[in-house]
Amino acid sequence: MMLRTHAAFGFLVGLISLKYLNVPNPYIFLAIVCFASVIADIDSSNSKIGRKLHTISWPIEKIFGHRNLFHSIFPLIAIAVIFFYFLGWNVAGAALLIGYGSHLFMDMFTHMGIGLFHPIHNKRITGFMKTGSLTEHLLFFLILLIDIVVLSSFI
Repeated sequence: MMLRTHAAFGFLVGLISLKYLNVPNPYIFLAIVCFASVIADIDSSNSKIGRKLHTISWPIEKIFGHRNLFHSIFPLIAIAVIFFYFLGWNVAGAALLIGYGSHLFMDMFTHMGIGLFHPIHNKRITGFMKTGSLTEHLLFFLILLIDIVVLSSFI
């Protein structure tokens, strides 16, 4: 998936989450969700986030590869342990989990898919969509439209 599709979907999931969570500052919450929804692609130096943070992205890609460890459930577990166990439940941890989880969910629909339990199990969950395809562009605009509808319910 492209950065904009991940960000739009992360924003949507974040908006929906606001209805169920007691969030003191929804703007900061949504910003963290959107950031977390794109940061998993730090493992690809060719991604938009990877090109912006190339000095971090390049070694991560060389050590772990794209869509391996950073596209598995283990970063989610690490976030949960750090933010909920060590730091106590907090909104930032919830926002990171929601955003990062939305990224993994969306990448399950691509041809490349994700290895949800990589490196323990190498089976990939794959889908029908090619990144950057017409299908993804249509999906992006559909998500954007739903974002607008859900956002208008807050007004």
